[in-house]
Amino acid sequence: MPAKMNIIKKSILPCLLVLLLVGHAFLVNVGWRNVEEKNPYQVVPRLHLEWMKLVSLDQERFVSLLLSLYLLAAAPAECYQWDYKGLLSYMRVITGLDPYNRSPFFFAVHFMSFRTDTEGRLIFSYLDESREKFPDDWKLPWQASYVAKTRFKDSNLAYHYALKAANAPDAPPIVRILPAILLRNLGDTETAYTYLATLREHTSDPKEIEAIAGELEKLEKNIRQK
Repeated sequence: MPAKMNIIKKSILPCLLVLLLVGHAFLVNVGWRNVEEKNPYQVVPRLHLEWMKLVSLDQERFVSLLLSLYLLAAAPAECYQWDYKGLLSYMRVITGLDPYNRSPFFFAVHFMSFRTDTEGRLIFSYLDESREKFPDDWKLPWQASYVAKTRFKDSNLAYHYALKAANAPDAPPIVRILPAILLRNLGDTETAYTYLATLREHTSDPKEIEAIAGELEKLEKNIRQK
């Protein structure tokens, strides 16, 4: 009997898994073929979600993972061509299936930073939802800060997200001092200095203390040059 069980585990179960994945691929490809178009942007492809749940034996976390992978694989070369409202709806389906799936939030940073119009700014309201689910994650607000600064040229918004990233428990030293760097670039050296002085009082991390000292030196140099 144990020998038969080993045969099942080693041969039959892998075959079933392969068939399952092939079934997923087929359904997803059918979904991609049904892409609709509207001017000026493409509607995000719709998938047969109920069929995917059925093939996945109603394992919603598995469906969420596969939808994430296929969304990434199907991204157009020019991401600004997508309808961002439709894209957000699609990504909310993914996070609805698995609230612990962070990938849609990272996809949002990549996909939605190509346009800086009103729809492009929807990225920030969506990323705010990630703070409710992952309050200790510094990477998402750090990326949002980067996008706000480099793509949207909005230094105040970049500072807002930089503070969120810096206040996360496991944020590295460079992220912890990022708000001061942005304030210095904005010309607000006084607030930047106060922020760093307060940060230095509440840390015992040698690397963080070194990073703070380096940024304070730059601030003092700026003050002397004025």
